[in-house]
Amino acid sequence: MILDKLINEHYQQLNDNDIHIIQMINKNIHLIHRLKIQEIADISHTSISSIHRLSRKLGFDGYSDFKAYIKLNKQTSKPSTDIIEKLEQDMLQTLKHLKMIDFDFISEQIDQSPNIYIYGTGVAQLNVARDAQRHFLSIHKKVMVLNDETELKIVTDQMKENELLFIISLSGDTSHLKENIEILRTRNIQYISITTLKDNYLAQNANFNIYVNSSPINLFNYISYSSFLPYHMVFEIIIRKYSEWKTSH
Repeated sequence: MILDKLINEHYQQLNDNDIHIIQMINKNIHLIHRLKIQEIADISHTSISSIHRLSRKLGFDGYSDFKAYIKLNKQTSKPSTDIIEKLEQDMLQTLKHLKMIDFDFISEQIDQSPNIYIYGTGVAQLNVARDAQRHFLSIHKKVMVLNDETELKIVTDQMKENELLFIISLSGDTSHLKENIEILRTRNIQYISITTLKDNYLAQNANFNIYVNSSPINLFNYISYSSFLPYHMVFEIIIRKYSEWKTSH
């Protein structure tokens, strides 16, 4: 992508909102040459000042210079059609997000929790949950995968404050979860959200959120397909970080 080099150079200065804006710009890169700053703010659901701040973080005097850079580089670059390269970028960006996470907090929650519950909002998410269960069993933690919303509601009614719940979602905006989330919050029950990197209801209300990159691709039959490899990688690293934390305590 046109912005990859800039992102890599200035990544440490970027926050979640900046990454979200960049994602929106990437999705609309073919239109940038004619979009005004207010239109970019509207598309990304942010403010003009946020766009200006991002432009300066990336080394430009303002949005005009930023737009000129994109226009110039767009003329000399072709979008990647290599699906392996796209997957590689998703994995690399997910690793960069994970490097910024306070795993000590997550490790403490895991260590203190007598029971861990994992809920996935769809079939692919449940596959991630079952793989995560295997990881947690390897560190001798009691863990249960919740297979549907009914099981989530039952467990929500029974959970205690010191128990931990992971919720895995692609969009993070699953409307039927709102009632459960409200109950969890009123009962002071901890849950950690794992979603793609964007502003979403699940992450907004979580005690802790983990973001992954999963860029959808269109298959030959016009189905939009998202990889869940980055989600599997999250739990792989959570367990490794927990083991590291446990060794030092």
